Amino acid sequence: MKNITRYREKNLNEILDLFIEVFEKEPWNDNWPSKEKAKNYLLDIINTPGFKGYLKFRENELIGVLFGNIVQWWQGDEFFIKEFFIKKSVQGKGIGSEMLNFLEDSLAQNNVETIILLTENNAPAVKFYEHKEFKMSSHTIFLYKNI
Repeated sequence: MKNITRYREKNLNEILDLFIEVFEKEPWNDNWPSKEKAKNYLLDIINTPGFKGYLKFRENELIGVLFGNIVQWWQGDEFFIKEFFIKKSVQGKGIGSEMLNFLEDSLAQNNVETIILLTENNAPAVKFYEHKEFKMSSHTIFLYKNI
């Protein structure tokens, strides 16, 4: 698991650039109104209690980011993946699997037994997570209301 490091503030701008590059294209098609708004979104995650962030580099180029936080829960601590993205040109080449395996090893050492996340139900990410033995919850739904 070489070239995976913990989040460092000095990498924030390149994380931001990769975040926008990945999510403003298919299949997500996000449309951030400004780079500053996207940066504040990432900082909200980074400043969450229990935050853990991991970065994957290839020859000094950032190619993967995994952000989340440990949540205290009565059944045992959980890690909530908030953002996990891989540079488009290297998707499907095992980078995401490598980062997820690294995360699982790190969490196991800290007695965190569960990983949870949200993703769009028609996104390619669903197949990735199912292949990695994630299961859809039958007892939880995600609700929203536009106002």
